[in-house]
Amino acid sequence: MKTEEKNEKIKHTLEILSAVIGIVGGIFGFFQAQQAATLKNEVNALQTASQQTIINIGSILDNDAQASELTETDDMVAATNQLISVYTSTKTQNVQLTNEAQTLQSENEALKAQVENLKSVLLNTYSMDEVDKAVAQGYLNEVETKRLDNLEMLDSERCEQVSSVKDLYGTTHSVSYKFDPWQEAWAKFKLDGKYDTFEANIVTSDDTNRDANMSIEIYVDDVLVGRVDDIVRDENIRPISVSVNGGKVLMIKAVNTNASSYSYCYVSDTNLALLQ
Repeated sequence: MKTEEKNEKIKHTLEILSAVIGIVGGIFGFFQAQQAATLKNEVNALQTASQQTIINIGSILDNDAQASELTETDDMVAATNQLISVYTSTKTQNVQLTNEAQTLQSENEALKAQVENLKSVLLNTYSMDEVDKAVAQGYLNEVETKRLDNLEMLDSERCEQVSSVKDLYGTTHSVSYKFDPWQEAWAKFKLDGKYDTFEANIVTSDDTNRDANMSIEIYVDDVLVGRVDDIVRDENIRPISVSVNGGKVLMIKAVNTNASSYSYCYVSDTNLALLQ
């Protein structure tokens, strides 16, 4: 092929490439322009949002001296740096407060455990009369009290809850528990570890046999913690008071000691207390 023809083909090829490059460049420029417009819109939106965020934060932190500065400046870099500074300072303070709160909570739990241990020692070492004196003198407080009928009765045998009973001396007692220990008589109640002491009065009524002689036993988690013997028909009131500290189940049991029929007795005026 002649040199002139080769040059002509090369020139033609270059012209085609130039045209293609021009088209591609135009398309690329078009997309660049679109992208630039999109970015510009996004920047404007971000600036607007940033300014609104600064105003919002300024409203929240209106007592902070830096907040007023943030709302007045147009310097986004400076405003951002100030926001970061406020955020970092607040975050540090929150961490410190959280740590202090956790420390105080741990100390509080430790003190509560010590108090509970001391209370347990007191209730399981001293008589209930001495515990009552401590309460009367203000060393311990009854922070919560409930009657036995406020508790769930888990099970019973020959025990009946009655709305009231009048003893042989004419005193009417409110909600009471009637035990008939001709055979085994007992009732179990759910303590759930929520109480420290249990006290009640044991009375008889005109339906109690003249020859009756009974005992009342109190168990906490199957451990005998109190007993009153020689309960007879002419009995006025026989009080009983025991520690139930930490106990899950309270059982009251009536025992017939002379096999007399109609040996009824009543557990009345019940009171469960939580001490502090």
